[in-house]
Amino acid sequence: QAIPGILVMFVLSILTTSGAVLLFTDRRQGLLRRLAYTPISRQAIVLGKWTGRMGVGIVQIGFGMLAGTVLFHMDWGANLWMVIVLLLAYAAVTATLGILLGSLARSEGQAVAIGVVATNILAALGGCWWPIEITPNWMQKMQLFLPTGWAMDGLHQLVSFGAAPTAVLPHVLGMVACSIVLFVLASRFFRFE
Repeated sequence: QAIPGILVMFVLSILTTSGAVLLFTDRRQGLLRRLAYTPISRQAIVLGKWTGRMGVGIVQIGFGMLAGTVLFHMDWGANLWMVIVLLLAYAAVTATLGILLGSLARSEGQAVAIGVVATNILAALGGCWWPIEITPNWMQKMQLFLPTGWAMDGLHQLVSFGAAPTAVLPHVLGMVACSIVLFVLASRFFRFE
């Protein structure tokens, strides 16, 4: 419970806040304004920012899994490849959410505050802090509508219960679909200044 929960929570925290703050830094330094004068589309710029955030997410996931394995003897189960696919799909959602937040927020402080508060709420409701089974029934149902809940439920199925990879396919597909929707919104609301 603890290692997957901490990993899911901190991937969300880092990718949303850093994704949003880096957009503000690029705006403040005039980098996005320069890109506005190039033939590069908004979607291509958002994809580039998303790719950079995904790189951070991949490093974070790799380090977290390695540290969990080496320091705490975490066994990631028989379907390690699906655990990685699930976590990459989750990183895609959080990276896109960070870019959208950076486009909607009006200041760096606002982006950081929203990112931190959202991380804590989504971590608590998604089952990162405690086993979701000990929470009230409404919270267990709510988990199934949140990306943190999809990630935690999928990790528990694969790691704790030894489920087949097909058991978490809906989780992965849901996160991919959510990423696409968030990407469209991030492209739509992307601001150069």
